[in-house]
Amino acid sequence: MPQSTPEYIHVEKPTIDQLISMGWQHIEGDKFNSQITERENFKQVLLIQRLKTLIKRINLDDNGNSWLDDIQVNAVVSQLERLAASRLMEANKAATELLLSGTTVLGKDGKQHIVHYIDFEHPENNDFLAINQYRVDPLWITADKGFIVPDVVLFVNGIPLVVVECKSPNLDNPITAAINDLLQYSNQRNSTQPEGAEKLFHYNLLMIAASRGRAVAGAVGANHEYYVEWKTDLTPL
Repeated sequence: MPQSTPEYIHVEKPTIDQLISMGWQHIEGDKFNSQITERENFKQVLLIQRLKTLIKRINLDDNGNSWLDDIQVNAVVSQLERLAASRLMEANKAATELLLSGTTVLGKDGKQHIVHYIDFEHPENNDFLAINQYRVDPLWITADKGFIVPDVVLFVNGIPLVVVECKSPNLDNPITAAINDLLQYSNQRNSTQPEGAEKLFHYNLLMIAASRGRAVAGAVGANHEYYVEWKTDLTPL
């Protein structure tokens, strides 16, 4: 998106600036080079290497040392990447359960040990990254078209948990337009043909539609009427 548009100037950039001020890292996405956003290709949605690094960092033994080897880490990542469910709601439920409870791997002592993807007890140990203009190609794409580019995606430990869609305050109904885009991106408009990239939303915990001074939030499965106002101070959004 050209950086001179009202959407970018009044909504997207202030959102990014606010996140940076709160300690989030930031990467500017590129629609033609997936490696800039730490991916081998645009069909990937997890930042695999970042996720592997953080899994080792936050899962420590009683002496504060990392105990996972590369084979174990690959198995843990594979469980999150290859969810048993393929439909959006079921996949989102399965991913959420993994994120909340973790998974298990066989330790060198021959026992099963819990491995966590996110450190909920010590939030400061996690990695927080915002990527704007994050291109994702759906699995069914056959040419360089039909991809989605959400305005801002928020990652915790390389996992895309939040998608933010920004709209210019000059539009008549910017929030409605933003929600409609979110529903399109996640294939939730009951279209006869796929029109989004559902895999990005397998891990989603929150979808946010934003315009200057206002935002609403919903979850996977929520239609327009179930998005609720963001109650905290949105300045400088």
